[in-house]
Amino acid sequence: MSETSIAKTVYWQPLHDMLDPARSKTQTLAGFDEEFVDLADYILRITHRIWEQKNIGACYDYYADYCPVHTLGGYADSVDVVVQNTLKTIAAFPDRSLIGEDVIYREEANDVYYSSHRITSIMTNKGPSEFGAPTGKTGRVTTIADCMCRDNKIFYEWLMRDNSFLIAQLGIELDDAAAFQAKFPLSSTFTQWLNEEYARTCANEASRWEALPEQDKPWGDFAKSWADQIFNKRMFNKLSDFYKPNASVQWPGGRQATGNAAIGGMFIKYLASCPDANMVVDHICVTHYDDNRVNIALRWGLAGHYNATQSKYAQFNQQPHYILGATHFEIEDGVIAKEFTVFDEVAALANLMRKLPQATEA
Repeated sequence: MSETSIAKTVYWQPLHDMLDPARSKTQTLAGFDEEFVDLADYILRITHRIWEQKNIGACYDYYADYCPVHTLGGYADSVDVVVQNTLKTIAAFPDRSLIGEDVIYREEANDVYYSSHRITSIMTNKGPSEFGAPTGKTGRVTTIADCMCRDNKIFYEWLMRDNSFLIAQLGIELDDAAAFQAKFPLSSTFTQWLNEEYARTCANEASRWEALPEQDKPWGDFAKSWADQIFNKRMFNKLSDFYKPNASVQWPGGRQATGNAAIGGMFIKYLASCPDANMVVDHICVTHYDDNRVNIALRWGLAGHYNATQSKYAQFNQQPHYILGATHFEIEDGVIAKEFTVFDEVAALANLMRKLPQATEA
């Protein structure tokens, strides 16, 4: 493993400082171009080159030829498809800007580096998109992209985006966006992956990943306990064990809550739509900023059976229901000061319309 370092804060740093860092290397980054000082620098700079500078062909420099990309709405596994999807997104939102809010990262075995990159995008819908016809309206969306990197290339990615909040700003109804997406053809690879993820999560089986370094293990235990106590055991009286009294939480669809009472109410309302849900944390990484601040990224799955909280969705009751999600915690004084959770409610509803997943629980 590489040396431990105190990371540079990403959140709302001047763009020039992030793209031209005046600091020496804090990671050796075996196999990466010499220009990158650490993994956060690598992720921020290649994202800027591809999206902000519209250098879409740079995907060939920074993505492996074979690179599985998992989203709740589809699957891709080649750099050519990554390029095509990037072109389609920029055509639909040509002024899309990406503000890097955080990159939480770690080094794993065999010179593999894992990053969890939280982004705010501001963009105007000028062309046809995955949600339907262009509306000409501007929206803001939060995305978390988890990437595995080796030898200067991303070779595996999980992409979570808060599309329900975006479409609300674009003036598109959730039902309409989901119905539009539900007509898209799906690969057998995606369907198999979704069924397997659902069955694995129902069975409470975490995916295999490298053990955390010793200094990070207490934070890994904290994150797994958060999922188990709050979401699996529904022990909402334990919220004060995890959150500061004035903690703020951002969840999909524009949901926001401050303070334990509001946070608990928001979680309970969400879980009512999947009352037998089981959450499994599939990956954790930790970045240390100073003695009192630690940021944690966790990628997770949630599986159970859908229960409509609105009568118009009653037709989907008791269907298998799976969510691919990611959460970033900003820890202060040993507990959560801020939480950012992202998953795609548009794709989740589209999958219900498709009657996916179709797995049988283990």
